[in-house]
Parts: sequence; structure tokens; C-alpha cells
Amino acid sequence: MIEIKGSIEKIIYRNEDNGYTVARMNSEEEDFVIVGSCAEMKVSMNYILQGDFIFHKKYGEQFQFKDIKRILPESSEGIIRYLSSGVFPYIGEKTAKAIYETFRENSLKIIEENPDRLIEVEGIGEVKLSRIKENISKNRGLRDLMLFMNKYDISNSQAVKIYKQYGDDSINIIRENPYKLAEDIRGIGFKKADEIALKLGSIDKNYRAGAALKYTLFKAAFEGHSFLPKDVLIKNTRKLINIEEEDLYKEVFNLTLDDRFFIEKSHENELNCYYAPYLRAENYISGKLKRMLDYKYDKIENIDELIEKVQQRQKIEFAKKQLEAVKAAVDNGVLIITGGPGTGKTTTLKGIIEVFELLDMNVKLTAPTGRAAKRMKEATSRDAMTIHRLLEIGFSDDERINYDYEEENILDCDVLIVDEVSMVDLILMNTLLYSLKDDTRLILVGDKDQLPSVGAGNVLFDLIESGVIPTVNLDEIFRQSEESMIIKNAHLINKGQMPILTNSKDFFMISENIESNSAEIILDLVNRRLPDYYGVDKRDIQVLCPMKKGNVGVQNLNRKLQGILNPEGKEIKYMNEIFRVGDKVMHIKNNYNLEYKIESDFYIEEGEGIFNGDIGYIEEIDEEEQEVFVRYDDVKLVKYEYDDLDELMLAYACTIHKSQGSEFDIVIIPVHFAPPMLLTRNLIYTAVTRAKKIVVLVGNTKYLKQMIDNNLISKRYSNLKEKLMKNDLSC
Repeated sequence: MIEIKGSIEKIIYRNEDNGYTVARMNSEEEDFVIVGSCAEMKVSMNYILQGDFIFHKKYGEQFQFKDIKRILPESSEGIIRYLSSGVFPYIGEKTAKAIYETFRENSLKIIEENPDRLIEVEGIGEVKLSRIKENISKNRGLRDLMLFMNKYDISNSQAVKIYKQYGDDSINIIRENPYKLAEDIRGIGFKKADEIALKLGSIDKNYRAGAALKYTLFKAAFEGHSFLPKDVLIKNTRKLINIEEEDLYKEVFNLTLDDRFFIEKSHENELNCYYAPYLRAENYISGKLKRMLDYKYDKIENIDELIEKVQQRQKIEFAKKQLEAVKAAVDNGVLIITGGPGTGKTTTLKGIIEVFELLDMNVKLTAPTGRAAKRMKEATSRDAMTIHRLLEIGFSDDERINYDYEEENILDCDVLIVDEVSMVDLILMNTLLYSLKDDTRLILVGDKDQLPSVGAGNVLFDLIESGVIPTVNLDEIFRQSEESMIIKNAHLINKGQMPILTNSKDFFMISENIESNSAEIILDLVNRRLPDYYGVDKRDIQVLCPMKKGNVGVQNLNRKLQGILNPEGKEIKYMNEIFRVGDKVMHIKNNYNLEYKIESDFYIEEGEGIFNGDIGYIEEIDEEEQEVFVRYDDVKLVKYEYDDLDELMLAYACTIHKSQGSEFDIVIIPVHFAPPMLLTRNLIYTAVTRAKKIVVLVGNTKYLKQMIDNNLISKRYSNLKEKLMKNDLSC
């Protein structure tokens, strides 16, 4: 092999997933292109490479390196440039110069061997020193982990996720139980964890089978199931590993040796295998709701007078179903109100609230997401908050609920109204019900035809289908709503009929059979046509996609829309994403501990909690402190450390699933070929009902018809409905 030395002039291409890099290097003799994989590479840094020259028929001569080592600089300019290159977070050019002025040629040695001495540098206080030291330690640990994981074909970006999860214990944890990677690290499946386990050494056959069964149950919960029947569990597990069915049958019964898993016999004598929290949730929800339904309230004698008073205040007259809903809310411990857009849910809700207020009852309003709670507050002119904030729920790093189930945490309210309940999963409903007294009236409001919750369970569907919970379905479209083609077409779609696509300014389709052409049309709609024709702000336009990948998928459209709408400005590259000041971004992971600040001329308010699906704009990128500032809802300013940027994605386009609970003035929806599970009626219905003013479909009417015709809802294994229907409910 040949050894060469030089500095990196330019990084031409880098794939953060596998570390593959193409760069231009300057050596003393000549400049040339280098190619190969490495954990990191920085412009202006010096390296020693070992490898060979190759000839690429398209790109010419290149040096393909097999090994790479960084050469620490010795000149003042080199040391300052190296310190401020990004290798050491929180050290920018100004701080780098101050360090060099203090320690001269010993600067790098001090940082690596005795970083506490950095306190001697002007401008470095205790807080900054702590951050620098923490990141020096982390970078050292991360580099070690990257080298370790490289042997198992784990990408650098995945290594970063692993390090964030396990910290300096990462390598020890993986050696002890590599299957934890499949449980804890999104993007690493069982097959990869199993491959690592086999390479690490001998694995007990039974242990391996048990790990595969557990992973299959975790994966099932991620897909919305609260359990898997034993035969389905074994069938799905055998798709993962080549193991005898008999061996898996034996190991199924050993699952219960781990208290995280449970096996329950169904009324048909089938064995259902649960991740234990979902079994406990099903049992508690069914028993609690039965007790709430059985509670005997004092009869409200003057209910008709109260309703009349509310109608006079609001200057309305309730329709038949609305009147039924108001009375049912007073008479029942639990009530479900469901209905599509334009059917008067908000009017009904306001009426119910006012009736209870006239009865001097304490009413609280809540919703599963910040966006839904905000809309609820605007619609009712009453305070509303997220379920998590209402219950003061904490979350662990893996988003599992930390809730103190103590009596003092019981909610002090007579009536609790929950909106957008289709988004509430088993665990959240369980936690919510645990916080309620048996005599609290619970009113659940939602659209049963929207997408189900992302988390496990099919709560709203099961509650309605059981027939146990009193339910009022608002199905009359009111006159003012009939003028909206969005509402009219949403109901047509929900009935399995094609929408009206002619002579409408608020709902239309641009036909295009070629995906790449549709992508260009969408770019033009966002950047020029819709803003020019309707006089709207580009910020009020949202592209909602069925898929993440492809020409009309989220990833491609985000890159292209960023290039058109925000092509220049201060930027940072994180993994495979580029973020710029001014970019529209979405927070993609519930973070209940993330701090925000709201500043006005009169006060400063501080709080915690940014939610999955919240959309904001990048206001500032601080390279010196390695921080990114995002403004949400035009008021909340949130600071992200560079290491937290995996919680952000560009949001010029997002998936329809991510849009649940949100509303946008204008929605553009690409309609092209997709897997059958993404060509469904409830998906297109959910997308259309996100729009307040205009819907634009772009694509092929053939696939639009396929979506509308496909009313098959993916089966979710859940026993909540059956448990609600049983007479001997207990918890």
C-alpha cells in the first residue's frame, strides 16, 4: 500500500450513514481526489492515508484509502484552524485564538490531557468549560464506538444514536446483549442485531429464540397491535430467523419469565401474547369505563331550561343530533361524540361546556397534541392543554410514560372533555382514566374515520364498536359548511365516492401521470402559482405526502422546496440533512423536557414541552456555541444543541400521518402509486380534512380512485372491544 500525507481542500461528497467520502486533498507534490470510508473528515485538517491509486472510468485517477489517521497541526494557524473546525464543540474561532494565546504550542496537549486548565483562558467560564469537557469525553467515546461498530457494518449515524442511548457504556452493553439494539435503537432491526450477536461469539439457541420473540412483540406494538396470537407470533418470528417451529413454541412459554411479557387465554381458548403494559391497559380501561358508566348521578330536572338559555346566549338552535349530544353528556358518565368536518362538533362542544358551567361544574378541556389543544382553545374560548401537561406526565428518554399513580394526582374536575381522541393510544388512555374519579363525566370527541393512533391499540374504534359506550354520531352538514367544497368532498370521499373536481376554487386536481413532473408542478404551486393567484403567504402552504420516499415523497420534496424557498443563508449539515436559517422544520419526537421561552414587551414566560409534529422556523444558528434556535407558533423560542438535531426534520412537506391534529390554510397532496397500505380511504380523507381553505391534488385520478375504493383498515390485534363487552368486567 502507498502512504500519502496532505490537507483536505474540499469534501465533494459524504454519506453520513456509511461514512463513504469523496474529497479533494492537497499534498506537497500534487492535488488529487481521495475516496473511502471514515468516521469523520474535516476541511483544512491534515491526514495520513494508506491505500492505492485506482482509475475510475468516469472520474479518472483517484486514491482509494484503506486507513486514515489525523495529523495534529503544529503551526499557530493550523492549531487555531483545527480547534475551531467543529472537532471540539463550543470552541469557535474567537475561543480558539484565546486558547492558543494562553497555551501556545501546548494547546492541543492541554485539551486532550488536562482540559480543566481551559478555565485559565479568557472567555471560558465554568459553564462553558463543563460543556467543552463533556463533549471532549463524548467525542472520544463516540469515536471508539464508531470504530467498534464499523466491524459490524453499522453506520456512523446509527452509532451516534447508540451513543445517545447508552453513552460511554455502549460497547459493554452491546457485547453483553446485542439484541438490545433491536429493542432500543430505531433503524436497527433484529436481523442486524442477530448478525452482531453471531459475530461476537456463541449464542445460546434458546436465548436467541427468546430475543426474536420479544423483538417481534415490540415490533407489533410499534405497528399498532396490543398483542399477537401465539401462532401469529411464531409465524412472524420465523420470518426473522431460521429456527425450528417446535423450538419457538417451547420458548413462547418462557416469555413470562421476563415480567415485561404476559400470555392471556382468550374466550376462544387462544393464547394471546402481550407486552405487559398493553394487557394492563386493556384491563384497566375496560374496568374503569364500566365503573364510570355505572355511576348514578342526581337527575338534572331543569336541563331543558338550561339548554334554552345556552341557545339564546349563542343565538343558535341546536339540531336534533346536537341536542341529543348535549343531553347525553349530562346524563352519562362517559359519552362519545363523533362526526366529520362541518357537522357542528364545535357548536355542540360549546353548548355542552356552557350547560355544565351553568350547573357550576368544573370543566377541563384537553387533547393529545399541542396543535389540537391550541385549536380547541381557539374554538371554545376556554383554556385547553395537552393530556401530558394536564396530568403532569413525565417521559423517559425512550418516550415511555413516567406517571406517578398516586391519589393526590387525581384530577380535580367534574367534567373532562377530550378532543381528537382518535389519536389517543392504549397507554395514554389508561393514564388518563387513572387520573379520573369514578364520578367524573368523560366526553370523548373525535372523527372515527380518521387514521388511528400511531401508538398501540385502536381505542376510539373499539369503544364505539363495543356498543357499550353511549355514542352520538353527528352526520348533518350545516348550511354554511355546504358552501365549502373541501367539506363536501371530504364527505363524498368518506362515503366511497369520487370528489367533485370541476369548477371549484377551493378544491381541484392537476392531472399528471409522471411522478417527476408532478414534483415540478408541486414546486411551482408552492413557489409561484398559489401565492400569485390567491395572494397567500408561502408559509401557509403545506405539502402532505402518503410516502417518505420517491419523487413525490417527503424527502425529495423537502430537499427541492428548500432549494427554491430558502436556497441561501447560514447553514449546518447534520447527518444527511442541511438546516438553514429560515427553514421550515418539524419536531419529530415528543420531548416533554425541552425548554422554550416566550418573550414580549411586558413579560418573559418559560415552559417545557415540544411535541411530535410541531412546526416552526429556524431563526438562528450559533456556530460558536453549536446551537440552533427554532421559533414555534410565532412565539415559543427553543434552543437545540447540535446533538439534538435528530429531533428535527425539514417540514415544507410531511407525511399525512404526521399532520394528524393539525390544520393548514392550503394543502397540496401528491397522488401516485404507493403500496396498498398507503392507498387507503382514511389516509386521503385525513389529508383532505387538514385543509381550511384550499386543497390541491396533483397526480393520477386512477390512484385517487384506488384510495377511495380501498376502505380496508389494517387489522390491529386488540382485545379492548371484547373486554368492554364482557359482563364480568374487572381491573
